[in-house]
Amino acid sequence: MNLASVQELTEELVEMDTAKILFASFEKIDPITNLLDDSELVYDQILLDAGKENPNPVFNFMNLKPAIEQATDLGYNLIIGTDLTNERVTIAVKKDEKSGFVILNSHQLAAILLKIWKDSGKYEDMVCLKSIHTSDLIENMAIRSGLKFQSEIIEPGDLRTKMAEVQKVYENSPICAFNIDQQVCHSALGFSKIIVEIAQKENQLKSSGQTFFDYLMEIYNEFGFYKEKTITVDLNTDAQRSHLLSIMDNLRKNPKSLESTFPLNSVTDYKKGVKFNILTDKVNSFAGSTDNILKIESANNLSVTFAPSKTKMVYYISIKGGYISKEKYVMRNKEMDAEILRVIQMFNRGL
Repeated sequence: MNLASVQELTEELVEMDTAKILFASFEKIDPITNLLDDSELVYDQILLDAGKENPNPVFNFMNLKPAIEQATDLGYNLIIGTDLTNERVTIAVKKDEKSGFVILNSHQLAAILLKIWKDSGKYEDMVCLKSIHTSDLIENMAIRSGLKFQSEIIEPGDLRTKMAEVQKVYENSPICAFNIDQQVCHSALGFSKIIVEIAQKENQLKSSGQTFFDYLMEIYNEFGFYKEKTITVDLNTDAQRSHLLSIMDNLRKNPKSLESTFPLNSVTDYKKGVKFNILTDKVNSFAGSTDNILKIESANNLSVTFAPSKTKMVYYISIKGGYISKEKYVMRNKEMDAEILRVIQMFNRGL
């Protein structure tokens, strides 16, 4: 075999072991590409048109569709959506080499990043901060891993401000932070380095014959399979609004009122700054808020957070299931969707 043939074969083997990553963004990502060039990762970038029309676009299927089509046509393994301005990120992954792309939500990516940082051993005494609307899975992972943990009311785009407040309490501890709006922060890492760490992890997984979907399944199998959903109900009449608010008021006054139909473990009132443990009758206090937000946690691993406005009632739901295999993921996902819908219908009917 001549030298040219050896070189060609070597390049093919390197390509087989190296993940091909497509970065999708609303703007040029020069600070990230500078780091990527030094990492020897195989990558390309696509600019998304949504950023031209919307000053604050989100990563959803419609906005990421051009990236998914390009990645599918050119054989990319991973799509990373990056928003440098707002420090938001999402990823689209494959279950395996033959399947199409699946966009992971902010809860799933938060779990992945928390595991990467937790397992790295680089961030001793790390503190985990999350929005109250981010999955209960993150709390479970943090507490079981021995991390300090805080859950706060965090407005869209306000994660870095909240992180700075928490840093005043934990001056010498690194802080990782997650918001429901796809915003991610880490006090010891710039946003560009977070993106590069995701890309490097994909490369590591591919070299061992795995995908980020496999990595997510490992998390679910260790900590439980969590399904999250946000449901918004338009309040078209004063009667409808009064009806839903009365349910919240009743839960505040009598947390044990649902024992026969929806047995609860706890009720957290963010407006009053109290969490009532129904099983022990213990009340824990924390800093209250002006927001009328109430969270209930049931005995069957389901939580519902009520967040009303003048025109809408928003439900943030998290439900925990048992062991989940990659093959049964879609079926179990649908079953949990049906369970969440049943619970919301029960609240809308007034229990």
